[in-house]
Amino acid sequence: MNQMERFDLYLRLIRKLSSGSKYNKQSIIEDFDITDRKFDRYIHELRDLGFEIPRAKEGYYWIDRKLSRTELADLVYINDEELTILAQAIEVIDEGNALKSELRRKMRALLDPSLITNSILHPERAKIVKNIGIAIEKQQQIIIHQYRSSNSREIRDRKVEPISLSSNFQMLCAFDIEDRIPKHYKISRMESISILEKPFQYTEQHTNLKSDAFRMSGITSHNICFQMTLTAYNLLKEEYPMSGAHTRKISDGLWEFSGPVYSNQGVGRFIMSLPGHIRVIEDKTLKAHIDKSGKNLGRIV
Repeated sequence: MNQMERFDLYLRLIRKLSSGSKYNKQSIIEDFDITDRKFDRYIHELRDLGFEIPRAKEGYYWIDRKLSRTELADLVYINDEELTILAQAIEVIDEGNALKSELRRKMRALLDPSLITNSILHPERAKIVKNIGIAIEKQQQIIIHQYRSSNSREIRDRKVEPISLSSNFQMLCAFDIEDRIPKHYKISRMESISILEKPFQYTEQHTNLKSDAFRMSGITSHNICFQMTLTAYNLLKEEYPMSGAHTRKISDGLWEFSGPVYSNQGVGRFIMSLPGHIRVIEDKTLKAHIDKSGKNLGRIV
């Protein structure tokens, strides 16, 4: 273990023990993959640094922040509300910004992943996200069990190499081993995941997909333009906050969106939900998509 890994371990251990819960020795040893001897040494060193760790009662350990003789216990501790704000703020940063991956790394170093995911995800999905994070960290392939795809309309297993978690931990960007391309997978559509013993084999082909204002992802984008009423504009801002950078007021009661999209599906759903409030100005493919979808309203195709 190098100096940085040891430092990260100390930070995560401090965070865990100062969370307000009590943990038995064996669970900490297993979570941090350390020996019994190393556990005793880390606890001893934390006590020397001023952290008040009561002598184990019934085998449980924790940091008493009120009695600790260091401000670091309070500095490292982040409550659930603060945690949610931080996690959401990081995910708003554009994927192309190098700071985003570094901030994610620091969050993982400081915090128990389950605390992050539990604060912004339904509990049953938190375990999936935590295990994906482990696979990303260890660079191991995973199997997504019974993934429900809207595009292919199939429910089946997918073997992938996980690249990154985004969109407030609700989306996984991964390299699909069968199709040999990067794709986005929604956490809510996964039944479960299994971490394989097989390491990454296609790292050179890993690419973080970008998302448009309507949360659709891809590699190649095209520009669209539509005008809308105040009602549509208000809903656009509320449902798709990232659209603001591409929206402007052109006259009293009339606004315009002009910007790139990776698919017509996301923006098409929004436009069709507000008949009489939106007019498409640019992009024939978007008009064709809306016309085709409109013909299929009220029936399954």
